[in-house]
Amino acid sequence: MNPFVIFIFIICGISVLFCLYIMFKPRTKEEKEYDRKLKASLKDEYIIDPETGAKLTLEQAESGHWIAHDNEFNTITEAELDKLPSEGAKQAELALNYLRESKNYRKTKFSEEQLNILEEIKTLSNHDDWSYSYLYKFDDGIVFLPSVELNLAGHYRESHLMFWVKIDSINGHYYFTEKSSLEKIFDLIRNDDEIKSDHYECFTLKKSFNIIQINRILEMFEKEKGLEVEIENDNLFIKTLKLVSLEDIIRVELIVNKIIKL
Repeated sequence: MNPFVIFIFIICGISVLFCLYIMFKPRTKEEKEYDRKLKASLKDEYIIDPETGAKLTLEQAESGHWIAHDNEFNTITEAELDKLPSEGAKQAELALNYLRESKNYRKTKFSEEQLNILEEIKTLSNHDDWSYSYLYKFDDGIVFLPSVELNLAGHYRESHLMFWVKIDSINGHYYFTEKSSLEKIFDLIRNDDEIKSDHYECFTLKKSFNIIQINRILEMFEKEKGLEVEIENDNLFIKTLKLVSLEDIIRVELIVNKIIKL
């Protein structure tokens, strides 16, 4: 028999065995637990409004006729959190509970002008696609969850955390990302960033003459990891690089509080 034909038969056989393995392989303990929680949540006679945490019957949700203002600070209980199908979902809901129950945060909506600004900033436009949810305002700005598309693992989307704070205008535009180990080594040879930082790489999109103010703001991030920062005129954007968590909300809150006191 032709060696090429034999080779084709072998490849086909391996492919069939692989498909059979995928179809009939035993489910892991984690996968079974995920399915159990998912089925349990589907049996509930109510659903949870993602914006308020309010419990709604299916009839209320379908009709759209229900009052939300009394439920603005409702949170999802521990028992309800345990029904969530994954630890990531539980982590995100714990973070959202913090925003829901705090009277410092009030639900809001973006204006057309605000959306136009978000469309132009580097922090979001460097992703292939993004959307947002869970939008709250506070005395000094806005916090929301941008859902960004990450192409490292297919078309995976993940909800991060983003604070938008108003500051004195720098009349410029700068974007800062955490330096990699390789970038730190290159900077020893040639550091041509306009704004010098040991921890952050600077991208100048529009030069400002208010370098002192920019440096004072950037100092607040020198020991922080997993963040990207953008300053555009009187707008300061701070975004995390991983799934939203209560820990990140609290640490970015602390940074914001220091910045508004500058």
